[in-house]
Amino acid sequence: MPTDWTMEMTGKMTEFNVMSKEIRVLHVGPGFRQRGGVASVLRELRAAQSLFSENSIQIEFFETRGFKGWKNKLLFFLADIPRFSWRVVNGINLVHLHVSPRGSMLRKWILYKVARCFRIATIFHWHSDNLALSVDHANPLLKRSFRKFIEASDEAIGVSTEIAGDIRALRKTATVRVIGNSALNAERIARCGPARFMSERANEPYIAFSGRFVDEKGIADLFAAVAILKNKARPVRLKLAGTGETYKWRRLAHDIGIEDCISFSGWLQDIEFMDFYRNAWMFCLPSHREPFGIATLEAMLCGLAVVGTKSGGFLDLVKHGQTGYLVDPRNAEQLAMAIEAVMDDPELSWKMGEAGRQYGLERYSFKRVCEDYIKCYRELQRRK
Repeated sequence: MPTDWTMEMTGKMTEFNVMSKEIRVLHVGPGFRQRGGVASVLRELRAAQSLFSENSIQIEFFETRGFKGWKNKLLFFLADIPRFSWRVVNGINLVHLHVSPRGSMLRKWILYKVARCFRIATIFHWHSDNLALSVDHANPLLKRSFRKFIEASDEAIGVSTEIAGDIRALRKTATVRVIGNSALNAERIARCGPARFMSERANEPYIAFSGRFVDEKGIADLFAAVAILKNKARPVRLKLAGTGETYKWRRLAHDIGIEDCISFSGWLQDIEFMDFYRNAWMFCLPSHREPFGIATLEAMLCGLAVVGTKSGGFLDLVKHGQTGYLVDPRNAEQLAMAIEAVMDDPELSWKMGEAGRQYGLERYSFKRVCEDYIKCYRELQRRK
């Protein structure tokens, strides 16, 4: 995202821009061309570097490699840990650890211990679901270590209210913040004005889905809902953008007789991705539990009514009956009814989409999220 547009959009955050001691924050997260929600959060933060700098906060980044294969594991210990140690002893005040399940938890715990050795303050930032399950699946020694990591970090952040509650259960009386994500590309679209009316969108309106093609995203439930509508002589088009086991889901669509209603758009980027949203009738992501839902926020900013589930980040993002509908997870019948309700009332669908666009700009704008981070860093600095 161009820096000049970023600055024009946000302006100066004057309420924080005071004579303050400079803070150097090292963000630790995935790199080496990895994809996913955490990687997208770090891309947004990179775009915000000048805004943080205006407020006497210098943000820097340390990329970790995945643990797939012995080569990467060996390089983590022989190369990444020494590089990280060198960084933290050269003026870093705060290490912000972006954590997700499996290998990420182990890698960030190791780097947390290194930071602690040098008396550097740390933030535990959880971006995923099932925190307790991720901890409990570790061996007994690591389980205790992970719990201490979560409890003893100087600050903790969850990406939604429900996810913050999961962290709070393991931090006892320690503080936990809720800081959501932003979606710069979609926000740029949102600031152009209201979304197009239904009559101005694609000739063949469709339901948009974007995300990884995995069971947890509720794709089987969505396919079942499409089958219900088709059997009621209400055929719909469903387009899925993302990556995963496409063959598996094509086979399921064929088996339940909705192959003619489904199409896969692949991995989309930038304007192509925004057009995928803007030409849709609605956005539907029936995840079993979505920690935040960047795709949902993108769809809202592009002016789409959202059909999601009563869980995770949806509870923060979607106002039921105002910006979309929330249904019980794994309930294809409720999902079909919600989709049909949006289809049956194009005017209501447009109003829901517009309400969602305004709410997204108000609560999850690039500027607002940056302010939340700055407040966190400043308050942590005062406590230390």
